[in-house]
Amino acid sequence: MRIAMIQDDWWPETGGGPIHVEELSIALAKEFNHEIDIYTRALRKDGESYTELETYADGNVRLHRLKPTTEYWNPIGRATSMATPIPQLLTEEFDIVHGHTFLPAVPTRVAGALTDASTLLTVHGTTLTTGIGRDDDSPLASLKLWIERQLVLTFNYDHVISVNQEHLDLLGNHHDHFSCVPNGVDLERFNTDVERRDEILFLGRLVPRKRVNDLVDGFAQVAEELPDTDLVIVGSGPEEETLRSLARKRGIADRVSFEGRVPDEAIPEYYRRASVFVLPSIWEGHPLTLLEAWASETPVITTEAEGIEEFVNHEETGYLVPLKSPDSIAEGLRRALSDPGERNRWAANAYELAKTEYSWDGVAERTNRIYEEIEARR
Repeated sequence: MRIAMIQDDWWPETGGGPIHVEELSIALAKEFNHEIDIYTRALRKDGESYTELETYADGNVRLHRLKPTTEYWNPIGRATSMATPIPQLLTEEFDIVHGHTFLPAVPTRVAGALTDASTLLTVHGTTLTTGIGRDDDSPLASLKLWIERQLVLTFNYDHVISVNQEHLDLLGNHHDHFSCVPNGVDLERFNTDVERRDEILFLGRLVPRKRVNDLVDGFAQVAEELPDTDLVIVGSGPEEETLRSLARKRGIADRVSFEGRVPDEAIPEYYRRASVFVLPSIWEGHPLTLLEAWASETPVITTEAEGIEEFVNHEETGYLVPLKSPDSIAEGLRRALSDPGERNRWAANAYELAKTEYSWDGVAERTNRIYEEIEARR
């Protein structure tokens, strides 16, 4: 089959979406001989433009960065990304157009309406099931929720995939064909020989829903009890200055290291050397950082959030805490860092789970089965 993948962001931005689309596309090309074109935005960051065509899997996966070239959060770039893939989708012959929410839902649906291609949408996370944002009665917040509802629920697709089980009831009320296919992880990538350090790690975008401020507050409560342990924050985003200010206010600025965005090849080392990884988000789809920590055999403390809780068995494959609770994060840190045997047991159990349930080859096999089902219904 010839597949078009549509993904809003790509490197130099980091996040689960680009990793998911890249790894899935490569596995689909290698295992099932599909020919895949990925369409995404041309981005600019720190004065450097990212516009070149890239290829993977012996040229069977091609990444097209479509202009205009803008910064990631530029509203013109985001708006035009809903239209720029359309000429390619209309002039090239694809069997399936596979969008990855949210903005790529627009060209995906247009392709379904104007070509013979089948359409598939993967929902990586949605506030429609969390209620987050519904207490904001501003016109802009209401508009965002309305747009999200149209893209996820009202538009028709031949199949909809959710990366977690939480979305399935909602999707089932609006779509005839839907299923759950979670994320995967490359175990070999995180099999690095690095000595553990007395470090607590967060890795991800510094945005409000990640609630890194809860981690900083939680660490501040235990910092004196753990004089040799530091907090390492890897990633960038609009919350960085607020978090730096919070660390200074809590008197732990010298114990909190802001690493910024690091090269992809350095990420496994950060996981491997950490004593514990903390993910304090208030919602997720199915976080790749959770799987990456598991693949690194690093113990995890995380929240009882949608997109997380269903995957983590409390005190077996990680330690779960309530949302927005620095006190509970502090208690989790005490528990994990005072009992190496216990935290290592969580890590060992989680590694085995990642190995048996979350390979990219397995994700590709399940996705290919959906492709075949879609084509059989045509």
